[in-house]
Amino acid sequence: MNISTLAQGAQVVRTAFPTAKPVGGLILGSGWRAAATAFEIQGRLDYRAIPGLGRPTVAGHDGALLWGTCSGLETFVFLGRRHWYEGAGWESVAFPIYLLKAFGASLVVLTNAAGGIRADLTPGTLMVIDDHINAMGEHPLVGPHDVCWGARFPDQTQVYDADLRRRMARAAERLGQPLAHGVYLATSGPIYETPAEIRAFRAWGADAVGMSTVPEALLAHAAGLRVGALSFIANRAAGLPARSASAKAGLGNKPLAHEEITAAADAAAPAMKELLQALWKEML
Repeated sequence: MNISTLAQGAQVVRTAFPTAKPVGGLILGSGWRAAATAFEIQGRLDYRAIPGLGRPTVAGHDGALLWGTCSGLETFVFLGRRHWYEGAGWESVAFPIYLLKAFGASLVVLTNAAGGIRADLTPGTLMVIDDHINAMGEHPLVGPHDVCWGARFPDQTQVYDADLRRRMARAAERLGQPLAHGVYLATSGPIYETPAEIRAFRAWGADAVGMSTVPEALLAHAAGLRVGALSFIANRAAGLPARSASAKAGLGNKPLAHEEITAAADAAAPAMKELLQALWKEML
C-alpha cells in the first residue's frame, strides 16, 4: 500500500476543510446514501479530487466526502465506498480509515447491503455486525508494514466495539425498530455466490454475505479506531428460499441483480436514516 499517496490525499482534505475536527466517520455503502441528509453539511469534496481515493465505479456510490454534523458531533461522511474488486488497489479502500486517523477521529461506522443467510434475516432487516469472516482471499495489511496501522500482528478478538453495538441496540429500541445481530462474511466479488458456497458459508457460521466492509473494519481496528457496522439485508442469498411474501428483490430461487438490491435498499432508506440519526444521539 502506498502510504505517500494516502498522505497526499489527506493533505488535499486538510486544504479543503482546514478547521475540520471530526469525532468520527460514517461510510455509506449500497442503499445507505439517503442517510447523508441527516447531517448539516459544512463542506463537500468529490472523490476524484482526492489522491488515493478516486471515483467509484459502482452504481449507487456517489463518490463525495461530506464534512458535517449530526446531534452536534462533527463527522466525515463518505458518500459511497471503493471496493477491492474495482481493481484500483487497496489505497482507495483504505483511504477513509487513513483520513480519519490522520484527523484524530476516534470511531467509524460502516454500512453495507448484504444477502441474508440465516433464516430470520429476510429482506428489509437491519443487522448489527458482531463479528466477521474474511473469505476474500486477501486483505490490505499484506505487504510492508507502516506504523499508521498499529502493530504488525493486530489482534482480531473484538473488531466490532461492544459499546457501539450496545448503542446501536438502544437507538433501535428507542425508535421501536427491530434490529438483528450476526456474523458478516465478505467475498472479493464482483460475482455473487453460488448456492454451494452459501451452504458452506452457513456451515462456517456466517449469517449474511457481501463484498465489502471487512477490509475497512480490520484496518480501523488495527489503527486504534472504535468500529461499528450495520448491514441492510437486501435479499436472500443464492439458493435459499424467500421467507417473506413481500420480498421483491433477489429471491434465493431467482438470479440476483445489483439494481434490484439497491432498489430494495432505497425503499428502506427512511428506516436506515432514522437509525443512524438515533445512533448519533446515543453517542453524545
